[in-house]
Amino acid sequence: MEVLGGSRQEDRYIITLEVNSGNQEGIYMERKKFKKQLDELRTIITDGIAYFSAWRIIADIDEDSAQALNRYRGFFLPAQLSLKYMALLQFAKVFDRHPRTVSLYNLLSAVRENPKLLTPHAEEDELQSVERKINSHDELLEHLKGFRDQRLAHYDSAITRDTSLTFGKVKQLIDDIKHMYNSLSRGHERSTTSFDWLSREAERHTSEVIQIMREDRDRAKQRISESDRRIERGD
Repeated sequence: MEVLGGSRQEDRYIITLEVNSGNQEGIYMERKKFKKQLDELRTIITDGIAYFSAWRIIADIDEDSAQALNRYRGFFLPAQLSLKYMALLQFAKVFDRHPRTVSLYNLLSAVRENPKLLTPHAEEDELQSVERKINSHDELLEHLKGFRDQRLAHYDSAITRDTSLTFGKVKQLIDDIKHMYNSLSRGHERSTTSFDWLSREAERHTSEVIQIMREDRDRAKQRISESDRRIERGD
């Protein structure tokens, strides 16, 4: 079985995926529905950030912590992989182009159909900035779509071409997702969401669990040492 641990690098490969593509037409949306989908999208984003933050702490542990977690690797190894896959799945949802899904892409498409109704407080350059950020991640977003479609939703063994998705690229995408979401939310009702506290909380709680596992390992070592000493004394 695999073991946990290893240093994190900006260019380390997270997963290997296939590129897909798709087209999108304009979407008409009422203001009430737009607000509802903004709230639903915020939940998708916060879930993805929580999964990703917890995963990267486990993925970046030192050798000593890895040894502690490997005492329960039957749990921590699948947990680590599940956190990674769930994070990438949530970020793929953010850019889903199917017209019936809740996504950043669809909300922006709706805004372009009726900007005065849906984002009355947004300047045109703000909306253009969101579009530019989406376009700047075009290849990565297609990778995420391929990951969702082929590796999670329905595993497809017929992979025609693999490309690499790195930690650094995903981290930049997360930062841009937060910025793009808040641009639309601010334009809609002059409100924004602070996602950083969630990341810090997930990282802190994950680190605390790792520390508990280290202390448990140390107590187990101490019990073994004490038992060995008693045997040597003939107790």
